[in-house]
Amino acid sequence: MIAHNDFNKICDKIMGIDTRIRFVGMIDQDGKLVGGGMRSGIKPMGDKKDDESLYCGIVTRAKMRQGFDSVLGRVSFAMSYREKVVIMSFPVKDNLLLLSAEKEIDLSATPFKVLELLRH
Repeated sequence: MIAHNDFNKICDKIMGIDTRIRFVGMIDQDGKLVGGGMRSGIKPMGDKKDDESLYCGIVTRAKMRQGFDSVLGRVSFAMSYREKVVIMSFPVKDNLLLLSAEKEIDLSATPFKVLELLRH
């Protein structure tokens, strides 16, 4: 099991990829934030209740995608391009790494940089 302090270190490294990353957090299977957080100086778009609902929804969708693993292979990451932000999720053992970023982030490079950091 990865320690809470290690989650924070991983999230900090990923936050360093690009200044347009707003949030990097590790979410457990219950939809709880167990590491990481918002970039310093960035105002959250929603309140704590909105965040908790988002985390639970993302965990639920990730579990549903696992049903296709035997046919399509395991998910490396999922991405949503929304009106206000880009959201990416990455399976990490029994958890999900969640990232939100400004829409101008490099969509073709950033997820692969995150995957590279997660491999190490």
